[in-house]
Amino acid sequence: ATTSVLVSPSPPQSASTPIAGNFQSFSIEFSFWPDFGGNLSSPNDLTNVLLDNLRQFTNSPQILRIGGLTQDKTTYDHDLKQGIYNYWPPGDTADQPVNSTIGPYFWETFNSVEGVSYIFGLNFYKNDSTWLTNLQSEVNQTLLQVPLDRIHLFELGNENDYSAAGGFRPSWYNQQDYANEWINKTRHIQVPNATTSESLRFFAPSFCCYNVTEPQFFSPWTVWNSTYQYNRDGWIKEVSQHGYVSGSGDNPTLQGTLMNHTNVIQALTPHVELNAFHRQNGRIYTMGETNSISGDGSHGVSDVFGSALWLVDYALYVASQNISRIHFHQGTGYRYASWLPIYYEGVGPTVKPPYYGNIFVAKFLGPSGTQVNNIDLSSEYNSAYTAYENGRLAKLAIIDFHEYNPTNSSIRPSSIFEVASGSFTSATLEYFTAPGATFNTSITVAGFSYDYDLAKGHGVKVTNTTQIIAAERGVFKIPLSYSEAVLVT
Repeated sequence: ATTSVLVSPSPPQSASTPIAGNFQSFSIEFSFWPDFGGNLSSPNDLTNVLLDNLRQFTNSPQILRIGGLTQDKTTYDHDLKQGIYNYWPPGDTADQPVNSTIGPYFWETFNSVEGVSYIFGLNFYKNDSTWLTNLQSEVNQTLLQVPLDRIHLFELGNENDYSAAGGFRPSWYNQQDYANEWINKTRHIQVPNATTSESLRFFAPSFCCYNVTEPQFFSPWTVWNSTYQYNRDGWIKEVSQHGYVSGSGDNPTLQGTLMNHTNVIQALTPHVELNAFHRQNGRIYTMGETNSISGDGSHGVSDVFGSALWLVDYALYVASQNISRIHFHQGTGYRYASWLPIYYEGVGPTVKPPYYGNIFVAKFLGPSGTQVNNIDLSSEYNSAYTAYENGRLAKLAIIDFHEYNPTNSSIRPSSIFEVASGSFTSATLEYFTAPGATFNTSITVAGFSYDYDLAKGHGVKVTNTTQIIAAERGVFKIPLSYSEAVLVT
């Protein structure tokens, strides 16, 4: 099959505005942050290497949001002699601890990871007699131990839009109660910051949901209505909204859920609409926590090569729609994680398939200033994006989502994509590939592997998949196999 890809030599009207170099950032589950970062006596080398690999392409420090469900189950204990103590009841096999205790050593982790800045997740749900002491301790230790130029924002609470539905607040607790409680708590921890002459600024509301059909869920739209005066103090600097493509309880499949461009666009439509709403009102909109399948991912779907192809499509579509930043959520042992930073349940440390998607995205976007355009190929099995640098066409990415897995006799099907060459006489094709969509090993980007066993996360050239092609009669003919992506420069 042959598909024509219409590429404009300069940014069309549909292209994004210039994208920040920190567009692709991460969110790390609060209780597992020390697993990811280590401490001053033993920093986590894998996390440092993998983040640095990405910065080699973008030249920008990522923003790590340290938060998630467990930030609202965390208590500060000044006498704790370790960074964190996570508690699971006997026999509990849940992904996350029931509660966590942190002490002053917890903040060593922030100084053990290089080249990033932070959004610190504070505990909103705690409302017993020590809630204020707890919050003040979290804020004060952060300001005391983390260099101020590395503190991007604070975040008070995670997904508190299901406060009542989740049993964290009484059944009568509503959106106005939430707004009032949030305002009250931020006012109690607000500290004039002498060194920067700027007070605390926040990342909010970090809601989980947007298909608000049940009254017990608050709305990321109406919380901004003037009646609530949610940002009455003007301290919310960036809007954060969470989002996942599907849930682990929805029986997700690789082809039907992730390797499906139509599904990607549908999942992102609420974010595109919220972004437009916030931009009209002068606010910065981000996806503060996101990934493929909520509930920490699904085996055989979130942790295989097909999910890495999904990640590329998802991130580039978000970029093309002018959403300011995306934070891919991570946690120890999470199926959708980009890496496992420690030895855990018999495996690790490991670089996982989604990380290769992160590499492809960083390579495509490059440093700050790139503009991205989504090219509609009218197919759920293919997508394409162009990148413009300094107003000129620089790169083209094409993704094939037909799920392919090798059997004894099958030849891997492929397609041809035809692109008008314009003023270019040759093009370089760098492939993002693996033996099949359900593989979690033997993945390469432009022939490079980041496998932990090869060089502890550093890229190693293991194969030569790169091709240089010449234009034929004004057209580049780009071959692409099923379950593969290509970067054209």
